[in-house]
Amino acid sequence: MNEMKKADKPEKIIISNHQIFSLAACGAVGGTIIVVSSLLASIAKQDAWITAIITPAFGLIVIWLYYYLGKAYPNMTIIGISKQIFGKWLGIIITACYVFFFIQISYHITWHMSDFVIHYYHETPEYFINGLSVAAMVIAVLYGVEAFARASEIFIKLISVFFLISIILVLPKANINNLLPVLENGILPSLKASVFMSAFSIFTLQSLLMIYPINALDLPQASKAFGKGFLWGSLLVFIATIMSILVLGSNISARTTFPTFLLFKEIDIAGIFTRMEFIIAIIWIISQFMINLLFFYAAVKALAEFLGLKDHRRIVLPLALIILVMSGVTFPDTIYQSNWNSIVWTPYAATFGLVIPLIMLIVLWIKVRRIKKHG
Repeated sequence: MNEMKKADKPEKIIISNHQIFSLAACGAVGGTIIVVSSLLASIAKQDAWITAIITPAFGLIVIWLYYYLGKAYPNMTIIGISKQIFGKWLGIIITACYVFFFIQISYHITWHMSDFVIHYYHETPEYFINGLSVAAMVIAVLYGVEAFARASEIFIKLISVFFLISIILVLPKANINNLLPVLENGILPSLKASVFMSAFSIFTLQSLLMIYPINALDLPQASKAFGKGFLWGSLLVFIATIMSILVLGSNISARTTFPTFLLFKEIDIAGIFTRMEFIIAIIWIISQFMINLLFFYAAVKALAEFLGLKDHRRIVLPLALIILVMSGVTFPDTIYQSNWNSIVWTPYAATFGLVIPLIMLIVLWIKVRRIKKHG
């Protein structure tokens, strides 16, 4: 095991545990906070809030899986770990797959952001919105992981404060009867919805495996911060889900593309505080930008490691141009994208966020047992 931990690496960049907390929270929230209520309500109906409670328990198991791999190889990214566990050739194949996955999800999220804005500002050119998003990511990555990790601390505070204030303002519209009857169709619909929710709030955290554990100082404490950040993000998603059901009802939530956005339209305090949906729009854009930045950074670092480059900044601009171009052609329309999310995304994300790391863990255990047996 000691040999596994040794690696000839340059001095690593350290980020604080609180920054890991904020990055994990931003990753868990991502685009989930505005869209997942619709998916959960379409499957679990009025029990969608139960799904939002069940899912974080599974998420903590996945985070433990990441921690165990990081504990064995604390000075490596998921790319380096895959090469160490699977060997040179299979490791290269898996690395190439991860590079493609990170790039693909980055331009998917970029498309999502422009689709949301164009939904309300029809005359805004798509590539203009995408260009602003990609340019901001390029600047963030060029400044380095320490810079956007510090920014995430500010962003998660803004997201949390604005969101909770808005929830308090819409609370008078809540109707507890919208949650009834509880478990009308049993627990299975909630469990099924949990599988889909995992793809949006858990498996997206795999992008952090290019930062954690290699940029963490104290791995056990960093893993706790990782878990706490995930739970905080999950709490915000739970609140968004249950309030969508309480205020809008499961039928409207299921039929609406952005139920949380519609939820905040219901705010009306004495005719003074009304039409506060711009707050959730700001929250969503910030959270989408952060999860996209994590995937873009993961793509840059993974590709640099795959090519054997010492300075990843050399490929930031070329990769950004690829993402910008692909963001405009990745989905022909919203219906195609919705079908992709409901059919393809969950098993696709689970492959990289759960299946491959789980296989790594099994192979690692086998290697450790052999070392102990022979030695």
